[in-house]
Amino acid sequence: MKELPLGKKIDLFPPYLFRDLDRRRQEEVKKGRDVISLAIGDPDIPTPRPIADFAAKAVKRAVNHRYPYGRGSAEFRAAVAAWHKKRHGIKLDADTEVLALIGSKEGLAHLPFALIDRGDSVIVPDPGYPPYTTGVLLSEGRLERVPLFEKDGFLPDFGRISKQTLARSKMLFLNYPNNPTGASATLDFYKEAVKFCRKNELWLAQDAAYSETYFGEPCPSVLQVPGAKDVAVEFYSLSKTYCMTGWRLGWVTGNARAVQALTKIKDNMDSGQFNAVQETGIFCLEHHEKLSAPIRLAFKKRMEFFSKELLAAGWKVFVPDTTFFVWAKPPKGGKSIDAVYRMLAESAVLATPGSGFGPSGEGYVRFALCAPDARIKEAARRIAKIAW
Repeated sequence: MKELPLGKKIDLFPPYLFRDLDRRRQEEVKKGRDVISLAIGDPDIPTPRPIADFAAKAVKRAVNHRYPYGRGSAEFRAAVAAWHKKRHGIKLDADTEVLALIGSKEGLAHLPFALIDRGDSVIVPDPGYPPYTTGVLLSEGRLERVPLFEKDGFLPDFGRISKQTLARSKMLFLNYPNNPTGASATLDFYKEAVKFCRKNELWLAQDAAYSETYFGEPCPSVLQVPGAKDVAVEFYSLSKTYCMTGWRLGWVTGNARAVQALTKIKDNMDSGQFNAVQETGIFCLEHHEKLSAPIRLAFKKRMEFFSKELLAAGWKVFVPDTTFFVWAKPPKGGKSIDAVYRMLAESAVLATPGSGFGPSGEGYVRFALCAPDARIKEAARRIAKIAW
């Protein structure tokens, strides 16, 4: 029997970058090599014990064993609204302007299903987080890449986006603090972005998954801008804030029509997040600073050490004040993938090629400082020995 055909849309997607990197890591491990992986942004720091202890009790509650309420429990959505009020001074309607997500990644990928039609263009940052493109491609939309340059602090220059692109575009993705560059955005930048989207009738989707991984002043929210809720939604996640990547809980908030449209999509695609996890999310938000501050400090120390070591080894480093990513160029330049494979071959250190985040990432390498301190120090020592 001949093979049955697959859907044509599957051909729109290249192999997932991180899966291929992990395959190469495993190949090296099978050879007996001690590989240090700094490729994936998955914190090695365990979820704080108070969170895990609370969750253990919540899991045992029989009431939590049934289907959850798809858009998130009323209690979780109220906790999210209260957190934003305290953190950003934003007033939100927990009933219409907050939606629980099974991690922010799924919400970001599903949003285009709710907001764009076949043939509509969506402006995405380049370099940028790959899942921004997922929903656009599956919705049969078109991608319009806006390059992010180091000279601009990896912020988009809206003036460079052509009138032709704007005429066919319906939506803009932003991501600050930024993955992969570690760049941050100011409230003034968000004011510019909101003004731009209002003028050009664009939906604005701002990914704030790293909002609480900052090393100086707290990061602002785009929703602090007057009029932002006319066009904007913002995505948040517990994953990085509390080292809970495997727990899969996040939320989106902002424009009520967009939030409710995404709610309708999700009502027809999933059954929401486990209530015990939502209850744990409430616990996290109510004890936010006590739980998140030690994690920020740990990543800050790693960032300062590793950036200093790379600079001393001749790398050009964009030293960030947010996230746990170091975005850097090797001493002699060259292609991203060549630098990554050379490090793996010569030092058994695995990083991510910047080109995997889009054409404008070419020449850069991203290091995710998601390994124990001793391993990060050993990785820096090994990299410094490479004779570029």
